Amino acid sequence: EIPWKDRSVDDLKKTLQMSGICGMGGATFPTHVKVSPPKEKKIDTLIINGVECEPFLTSDHRLMLESPETILQGAEILQKILGVQTCYIGIEENKPDAIELLREKTKGRSAMAVISLHVKYPQGAEKQLIKAITGREVPPGGLPMDVGSVVQNVGTAHAVCEAVTRNIPLIERVTTVTGFGIRQPKNLKVRIGTPLEFLISQCGGLTDHRVKVIMGGPMMGIAQHNLEAPAIKGTSGVLVFPLGDIFLEEEGPCIRCARCVDICPMNITPCHIATACEFEKFEEAEFYGAMDCIECGSCVYVCPTRRHLVHYIKFAKSVITARKRAAQSAEKK
Repeated sequence: EIPWKDRSVDDLKKTLQMSGICGMGGATFPTHVKVSPPKEKKIDTLIINGVECEPFLTSDHRLMLESPETILQGAEILQKILGVQTCYIGIEENKPDAIELLREKTKGRSAMAVISLHVKYPQGAEKQLIKAITGREVPPGGLPMDVGSVVQNVGTAHAVCEAVTRNIPLIERVTTVTGFGIRQPKNLKVRIGTPLEFLISQCGGLTDHRVKVIMGGPMMGIAQHNLEAPAIKGTSGVLVFPLGDIFLEEEGPCIRCARCVDICPMNITPCHIATACEFEKFEEAEFYGAMDCIECGSCVYVCPTRRHLVHYIKFAKSVITARKRAAQSAEKK
């Protein structure tokens, strides 16, 4: 094991950058950037995200049970880089074995505390997790650093430890391969770039030739066109469902029921944003909070007319972002 406690913060950050460490919860944001907030943003809290609130996914749970010391050491390295004393490890109470194990392992680590959280989707999202653990509320359009917090996934903490103490870059991760279309659901340690077809073959193959394959969880995952797609750093799961198990009704018009508004964890109005996007009124979509959407899919889940709300909002976000970049480029010229 390579000593790290006497290494400089800049040296540790460089190691994370050269090792390709990124957010393992799905967003894959570069970790060396995330742990380098502007000087005016004072960070006092590190949160290690072990919530894993999406249905079917158990890769983080499995990692916490099998590599707790590696995760905790990775958290200590992140504490050193950020210069913070307080570290919380958030785990939902439907994982009592992981809570018990990590509480046992954190004895003697006075700066660390394992927090048991109520089971609630989408509690694994950064802003929701910060609110649940610290009571701090990230402002609209803001970032966790605006309330003195940095959130890292347990998989990221594990990868940080591997990179710093063993000089192993991020070349593999734990991935859940499951769903009603998989014969033998498993958690696999997967090399980045492995085709999904190979992962499925290691789980006994498909139960039906007509299936829907999703990379990620059922709420926020992305459907795949074929099984030649590779596993990437953010591939927390590969879900396979027979088409007969999927509700395929066509979307209908908005009936103004406001269920999407009631369920939205970000307190925005998905129905208005989607409608504005349909009519290419992207300024209006931004006004209604499109950029604050975390794409959790709760609105789609409760919509009685099956509107593709997240698809519309994703498109609106991409257009708004592209226009802002074009405007900035024009200003520089």
